[in-house]
Amino acid sequence: MSVLVIGGDKIDPIRAILNQLGVDNIVHWTARNQKNGCKKDRPIPVSIEIVLMLTNFLNHNAMKYYRAEAKAKGLPIVYSTRNVECVKSEFSKILGELGKDSSVCRSCEEFNNCYKKG
Repeated sequence: MSVLVIGGDKIDPIRAILNQLGVDNIVHWTARNQKNGCKKDRPIPVSIEIVLMLTNFLNHNAMKYYRAEAKAKGLPIVYSTRNVECVKSEFSKILGELGKDSSVCRSCEEFNNCYKKG
């Protein structure tokens, strides 16, 4: 599963949690300064399956722009603060909404624990 994390400077603890949840490809955009390029010059990559927005590190215009783009592509969006437990909780909630037939959900290490029979 591949996730685009938008916001935040250092996401190593978040990276570890996402890896536990089955994410093997993490693309991180800080979205803090103009050196990263204009929003219109950086579309969400085709390989991305989920967008994670770290809300306390994003301005409203960037969040609005990327939310619209993700919705247009049919991508699930996770909104969270940079708190690791919040990321885990919100990300797990979205995975639960996707359901067991989703390829995103099937790639999670915890898939068998979530859908044990009886």
